[in-house]
Amino acid sequence: MFVVDFFKGLLRSRVEGVEIGVKGRIQGYQTKAQSRASSKFNGAIDGGVNKAKGAAKGAATGAAKGGQKKAKPEGSKMGFPWFGKKGGGNQGPAAPSARDGDEAEAEAKTQAINIGQFEDANFQACVGWVVVMNGVQKGRDFRLVAGRNRIGTDADMEVVLTDPYVSSHHATIVYDNEGVYRLSDAGSTNGSRVNGKKVEQAQIVDNDSLTIGHTDLRFKAMD
Repeated sequence: MFVVDFFKGLLRSRVEGVEIGVKGRIQGYQTKAQSRASSKFNGAIDGGVNKAKGAAKGAATGAAKGGQKKAKPEGSKMGFPWFGKKGGGNQGPAAPSARDGDEAEAEAKTQAINIGQFEDANFQACVGWVVVMNGVQKGRDFRLVAGRNRIGTDADMEVVLTDPYVSSHHATIVYDNEGVYRLSDAGSTNGSRVNGKKVEQAQIVDNDSLTIGHTDLRFKAMD
């Protein structure tokens, strides 16, 4: 009985030892498998990151090279005929030199001076006005100059009125060298009036009321 129990215990110990050994091997295989899987995964991740870094670095290098190409001087050999002399074809417009700018500025000044001289040659100083006080032209003013100022319906008059009762050349206002203003009727059909009085010729002064046909005018002297 004692012997049987001894062998049973011995057998049980060996079985347990075998089981422990098998379990250890299985755990070792599992650990190795997990380590290999982790290494592959990490390698894949590292490879993707390195690839992305390489692409970004290549793009940055390409951009830098592209910037250097764009910064080449005009004389560099390009694919377009207008860049540099070696490209052939027509040359692009040359940048204006300082001398060209000076010449253009001088020409502009010369033109401005010529225009000013032209305007001065044709300019006539204003010595007074007549202002329309009624009718369709009410509020319209006409400037008077030294010498003769004709009044009428013709387009070449200095004071052009649209009144049908006004003659083509109805009257004239003259400012003489002595600073005197005179109104003269030019033989009109309906006559001319100064302050309501019909006149052939009369001296006028500031704020006088003139009637030409049926149009009332207010005279204003410069002095």
